[in-house]
Amino acid sequence: MTNSMRLDAAESAFFARELEYVKARTYDIKYPNLKSRQIIPVSNEVPNGANEVTYQQFDRVGRASIIKPGATDIPRVDVSGLEFSRPVRWGGVSYGYNLIEIRQAMYAGRPLDQKKAAAARRAQEELLDEVAAIGAADYGIATGFINNATLVAAVETATGEWDDPTTTADEIIGDVQTLNSAIVNATEGVEMGDTLAIPDSQYAALASRPRSTTSDTTILNFLLASIPNLKAIIPWWRLKLAGVGGTTDRAILYTRSPEHVQQDIVQEFEQTPVFQNGMNFNVDTFVATAGTALYYPLSARYMDGV
Repeated sequence: MTNSMRLDAAESAFFARELEYVKARTYDIKYPNLKSRQIIPVSNEVPNGANEVTYQQFDRVGRASIIKPGATDIPRVDVSGLEFSRPVRWGGVSYGYNLIEIRQAMYAGRPLDQKKAAAARRAQEELLDEVAAIGAADYGIATGFINNATLVAAVETATGEWDDPTTTADEIIGDVQTLNSAIVNATEGVEMGDTLAIPDSQYAALASRPRSTTSDTTILNFLLASIPNLKAIIPWWRLKLAGVGGTTDRAILYTRSPEHVQQDIVQEFEQTPVFQNGMNFNVDTFVATAGTALYYPLSARYMDGV
């Protein structure tokens, strides 16, 4: 038999109330530096319990041509489709309290320490943020948003590092225009990126450096005002050293909409009922994700060396 110490009725009632309070509070904690939810639209539409997330992409083949009246060889169009699948992967972490902690809290009339529950929630959010950004290659999610294989194959190179004072404002502006033109040209004007994600240091440089020695407009404000389709410039620490080889910083110009890019979070943070293991009272937590899908790779572009 397993030896365990049980709570008496008063202790059980106290612990149940406290645990419900602790659980509720974990949902109120904010994580401003975990930005994948802000940068990559989130979808919760995949049913909980799914093992795989699949989306289909269709294209048409054939074209119309001039014909003669009564022609019997009229050209025909058709559609072709491809399927892209990613596995759903679960993440788990637990927290708990021992019998002594519970009795000490009850005796002192103070609430249980919420830091353990907060740490569990933080750990799960970090996992979701990481998988959205870079995938989980060892578990079947090959890449994420910042290391997409299609985009890496067509990466642009910056004229100079944007946070280097020797790189001129004109060079930085020219680099962003190069990114923008690359998307427009590759899609024949169908796509135009509306969001530029860059590392924190580069964001600080663009937000503080003037457009020129005779202007009080910053480079950041000038870019937003001069490129009509550019709606936002966002700092993201994960882009530091995200370039090819892990030696340079990376910028991403893309369209921030769920029609273009989306992270599938199949199960948001959830907690199991408490269970006892000897003198310990544990709570398991879990999430599930399939990572990020970039539905239209030509709608986004990387630039390394920024």
